[in-house]
Amino acid sequence: MNKIKNYWQKCLPPSFSPLFEREGLGVSLLFGLCLCSCYADKGNYDYHKLDAVAISTEGTEIQDEYAIMRFDELELTPNVSFNGQQVTDAASAPLDYMWTFFSAASGAGSSNTIDTLGYDRHLKATIIRPSGNYFAQLTVTNRNDGISYFWRVPVAVSDAFDGGWMVFYECADRAGYADLALVLNPWVKDNATFNRCYTDLYRLTNGNALPGHPIRCLDIAMTLSGHNVVGLCTDQTLVGVTDNAIELVMNFPHFFNEAPETEKPLWYSHQGSGGVSGQSAEVLINDNKIYTNIYSLSPTGERESHFGIPMFNNDGGVLAAWNAELANPLQYNIVVYDQTYHRFLYAPYRSAQLETFGVQDMSIAAFDVNATDMTFVMGDWGVGTSRVYAHDYMLMEKGSERYLAVANFSTSNPNNNAIGLGLYPLDALCPDVTSATTMSASNVGHFIYYGAGNHVYNLAYDSNQPADIAWTAPSTDEEVTCVRIMKYYHGSIYGAFGRVPQADNLVHIATWNPVTRQGHLYQYLINPASGILDETVSFDYPIPGRVKDMAWKFSMQ
Repeated sequence: MNKIKNYWQKCLPPSFSPLFEREGLGVSLLFGLCLCSCYADKGNYDYHKLDAVAISTEGTEIQDEYAIMRFDELELTPNVSFNGQQVTDAASAPLDYMWTFFSAASGAGSSNTIDTLGYDRHLKATIIRPSGNYFAQLTVTNRNDGISYFWRVPVAVSDAFDGGWMVFYECADRAGYADLALVLNPWVKDNATFNRCYTDLYRLTNGNALPGHPIRCLDIAMTLSGHNVVGLCTDQTLVGVTDNAIELVMNFPHFFNEAPETEKPLWYSHQGSGGVSGQSAEVLINDNKIYTNIYSLSPTGERESHFGIPMFNNDGGVLAAWNAELANPLQYNIVVYDQTYHRFLYAPYRSAQLETFGVQDMSIAAFDVNATDMTFVMGDWGVGTSRVYAHDYMLMEKGSERYLAVANFSTSNPNNNAIGLGLYPLDALCPDVTSATTMSASNVGHFIYYGAGNHVYNLAYDSNQPADIAWTAPSTDEEVTCVRIMKYYHGSIYGAFGRVPQADNLVHIATWNPVTRQGHLYQYLINPASGILDETVSFDYPIPGRVKDMAWKFSMQ
């Protein structure tokens, strides 16, 4: 230790000598000096100038802010310069790009989701976020030093789905899955000044297509507040989505007070004209059991009622995928068809017991609703005593023969002895009727459309004249899969409020081409009395799948 002390006393200036005379401090100092390494600062630093990266919109057409509709494309290309030189392509600078999209709101109730839209300087992306205020942000990162630079622009997104024409289809690229399209044009939405067709709405909004083959899409008017739930029914499930954003809000169990164990829908519909609160019902046939949800129309409220216990069907016959949608709500809780015993059944208002109708007088009835001897194929409601009190038109099968049966469940009561109004043999008058895939009944004129092959036929059923070819698909490979006439079950919305655009005056024809695996939707104005199409003007939309059902999504705006 003394040798070390003597060494440092020689190395340090004389002013440090007194420190070595203090024993404790001297020892600590010696150890500290021993632990330090000797370093000569020669001042040889290698400084370099940072790269200059800048983002600007000068000379571009980029706006200070944007207002777009949901599912529209947002296209932006800001200027980016590197060391004073404008970047023109990905190889001209060591820069990485990332576009993100996120909510401009913060705090409770705001969304923290950040969508990545692209990795190029040029952005062209479909915005799928629901209505709200957002930022579109470009992040430019210099690969040389890892420094990032940011530019953002406000984007206000609005939903345009408060009305329109819904198209429910099986996905062309994924068999056994369903999705929804929405058409917006002046023919299907009042005051619309645009023409758009949005496809794959369920998948884009909720992350995946809906499992199952499509059965029905339906907007039931339980409230006039704009907070209705649109029902989407497949052979595997029933879900509810918001009418303005198509966001999933109800899974199958949410429709019930107590959900059934088996999830196997056959049919989804409504019952009653909706004109009087508390006298109409939502309808589901699931696992051969019938459920109804009697609801009260609310001008401002939310959906509150649910499906109750299933109907009691003592005979257990197999039910058809159908119910009489505009049956008199004060007489019937439901009217269905029993395929096993070839008969119609009903449950009285606010009853769960299925019953047979009163004895029919076959001297005046066209057929016996208690014993038709026919199999139900498909049906639709149409012209009756009024728009509210419609009749049911049903394509029926008896062996190799086809019939059009017309019944009155809207004004007649269960004990009426002549509910069957008409029975029309079709084979001699209707080409291809045995291969019909779809039908729709007029609610004004005395005709029905049916689709078979690549044709839509028009049958004036009480004229005893052959059906005419009303329309032929542009391609011989196209098959007509769905035909619907513009109408809506709710009597007040349909009639008193007059909210259905082109009511009874518009036909929607969907086709599927199995060769190209492409669907189409065609829209034509028609003569509502005769069904003759005006082919001088039309709309044509590509649909990415085979269409099963179509319906109007109502709007009070």
